[in-house]
Amino acid sequence: MVSMGNRTISAVLSGTHAGSSVDFTKTYPGGEWGYENPVDYVGQLSSDGLSITGMWSLLDMNGAFEMHRDAAEEIKLSRTEGAEADLAKTSVR
Repeated sequence: MVSMGNRTISAVLSGTHAGSSVDFTKTYPGGEWGYENPVDYVGQLSSDGLSITGMWSLLDMNGAFEMHRDAAEEIKLSRTEGAEADLAKTSVR
């Protein structure tokens, strides 16, 4: 989910990883105005698995990104069998 002022917009992530390389796409179901195009991300997972750095692209725009996960949250997730990553607790800068 993405917070935009007083509203929240749902997003869907799909992608792959191989070793420390990650490649994923973020789309917004419903594609309301301003959110109809996918955002592509390509990056590298840190050795501790708690951050990803890389590049994003959207149409003819691009830039750098960093994602960080709280180590305490990672421990909680790893103890839950079959748990899906809670991306709402991942910050993107």
